[in-house]
Amino acid sequence: MEQVRSFLHRRRLLIAWLAVVAVCILAILWVRYDLAERTDNQPVYQIVNDDYSRTVAIPASGGLKQKIPVRQNQRLYGVRVNMTTYDHAFATGTLHADLLAADGSVLAQGSMDCLSIRDNTFETVIFSEPYLPFADGNLTLHLWYEGMSGVDLDLPLGLWASDVQVDDMALTDATENLNATAALQYVVDYSGNWSARMLLVPGILILAAVAISFWLLLGKNPRPALAVLAAGGLLGCAFALVTPPLVAPDEYTHLSVAYQFAGQLLGQPTIAGDGSVLVRACDAPYFLNQTGDIGIFAYKTMGEAFFQPGGGIPDTPTGIFTDMTGRISWLYLGQTAGIALARLLGLGFFAMLLLGRLGNLLVYLLLAVLAVRLAHPGHKWLFAAAALLPMSLQLAGSLSADAMVLGVVFSYTALCFALRQRAGAPWQILLLLILAACVGPAKAIYLPVVLLCLLIPAAHLDWRPVARVAPLKIGPVRIAAGNLVKLLAVLLAGGCWVQANLGALLYATRDVDSVGLTRGAVALATAVAVLVVVYYKARQHTLARRIFYGVVIAGVVIGVPVVFYNLTHMWGGLTPEDLVNSIQPNGDSIYTFSAGYLCRNLGAAVKLLLRSVPEQGALWLEGVLGTVLGEPIVYRVEVSWLLTIGLLAALAAAALPAESDPRSNLQLSGRSRLGISLVALCVVGLTFFAALNWTPINYTTIFGVQGRYWLPVLPLALLLLHGNRRWFTRRPAGRGAVYAVLCITSFVLLQGYSLYVTWQVTA
Repeated sequence: MEQVRSFLHRRRLLIAWLAVVAVCILAILWVRYDLAERTDNQPVYQIVNDDYSRTVAIPASGGLKQKIPVRQNQRLYGVRVNMTTYDHAFATGTLHADLLAADGSVLAQGSMDCLSIRDNTFETVIFSEPYLPFADGNLTLHLWYEGMSGVDLDLPLGLWASDVQVDDMALTDATENLNATAALQYVVDYSGNWSARMLLVPGILILAAVAISFWLLLGKNPRPALAVLAAGGLLGCAFALVTPPLVAPDEYTHLSVAYQFAGQLLGQPTIAGDGSVLVRACDAPYFLNQTGDIGIFAYKTMGEAFFQPGGGIPDTPTGIFTDMTGRISWLYLGQTAGIALARLLGLGFFAMLLLGRLGNLLVYLLLAVLAVRLAHPGHKWLFAAAALLPMSLQLAGSLSADAMVLGVVFSYTALCFALRQRAGAPWQILLLLILAACVGPAKAIYLPVVLLCLLIPAAHLDWRPVARVAPLKIGPVRIAAGNLVKLLAVLLAGGCWVQANLGALLYATRDVDSVGLTRGAVALATAVAVLVVVYYKARQHTLARRIFYGVVIAGVVIGVPVVFYNLTHMWGGLTPEDLVNSIQPNGDSIYTFSAGYLCRNLGAAVKLLLRSVPEQGALWLEGVLGTVLGEPIVYRVEVSWLLTIGLLAALAAAALPAESDPRSNLQLSGRSRLGISLVALCVVGLTFFAALNWTPINYTTIFGVQGRYWLPVLPLALLLLHGNRRWFTRRPAGRGAVYAVLCITSFVLLQGYSLYVTWQVTA
């Protein structure tokens, strides 16, 4: 017994690995079994004759022949015939259905056991190979059976038919026309075993991710960056395969943009004469809808058409008008490269889409790995956990530009907090400026993230070989080298932000009193400047300082109501006639919560937000983590709430410091915690403002807020949790927590695939 215990102790990691792999295999096999029961062998039928009132027995010799019309390119997978057993259950025999040409040659064959035939029920006979007519015409369906034995030999097997012949569809036996037409349906689509075929590659990828990452994370030498690269790559590829075409968030828009950038890269035409997007003929059908289809038949269509070629120069107008103004090309670097490569190789639409997704995934992985490598050792696990969340990998495995934004913000945040703990090398300081310049224009709502650089001690941003206390002299101004870097970072981000978002900002503020606000801003800036000078003079004298604080408080007490009154009573507003005439045929008002309308109707905006939180709050949380998949407005594919709770627990474990390792607890001062909280709240506030700007004023809840918009600032919440002074784990739990996130993401993938596959079958 002692030897057994010693062996188990020495091989505990191997045993644990085998157990994890076994559970993963069982989960994949269960999904395969469950989908086989629910979605395999599902027919899509088309009624040919629904007029039936009598039964016709199938002769044991020769069977019955039914004339049937066919259309060019209408694929026939089989037939459905209303059978009757005359209240008998057959135990033997096989029913055959042969599709015959005019000369009697067999075009397609199918069969079923008579044991499966139910009385007075449409039974499906699937051909061994589907038949595709090359022209309109008439064929013959030959129904016959064989193999009867025992009591079954003497009992009839028949089908339901009409009293008289329908059109030219004659039903005959070996000797005569029966003046009838069988109750018949065509099987025009058939799911077969496509659920298993489509699960094969993602299942292997998931198993590989779980198996390989075990040793990268839980082995003797954990490698978080390599684990993110390996697991993120494998699971991201699985997401790229599992997510149906154009079903990822806003993917149809990103496809149009990336397609045009790819055309510009290849030197091919991008815009038609009417201003719409110009595409290849093979791609045109997929640009017509704002989302793709889901369900087993959507996967089947993709699988059958994946290897179809698709060459040619774009020459087909789509009728889609995508405004490229303000689109930032580097956000689509991966998608553009993938789509351009696919078009160079002459690949069809689905292969092109997959290469675009994989290109986007590659760019995200490089940035995610960079974030983990840049992060302080005490923060690596929480960044790795955020990078492997289902939403992160779903966005990366699609055409979404948010993947690039996510990687850039993660890297910038990790670098800022790393430089809080140590002096930065010149290349790190340069990288900080580059990332700040990228964060600014990436997406308007993330501009406050740039202010995280203000938390870095100025001495840590001095690029000189030996940091000197002496400030730099720029003309008459003296400034610390580190503060100059911070100023440059903020100015770069702000300038790039204005360049990218000025149009959107002007639109959002289209109905405000710009003159009045400008005067107010100038007055406020002047007052702040005066207060700064006065404080500088009075800070050394206690009485003067107290008087100063009193004046400031009095100014705030008086100024806030005055500002509030002026904002709520600025010029403009809507008359009752405007409100009545603003309603469109779809019930939405043409007016939205613009900046001016918000100022004049703050109460209505507050009520809207208060109603939205309880109604949509759970969905926002799922959106941050990724336990709601697909396009949430069109297809809300929600996985189990148990997985949501599991991800929350794993993220908390990844963030909490270990009591047994005091060095891992990088505590934050009260001022730092306040600054981080304000940055996160500003991003949330800007998200609501942007959504309100698109929300019609007659809506009862806010429109357009999705939890994924807050994913880039999720590490800030985790950093606040890490820097706390009260909550700890007894032992370091980071790598186990990251592995838990990885495993839960795998479960999200499997359940998401199941929900995608069964959507049309169960809906």
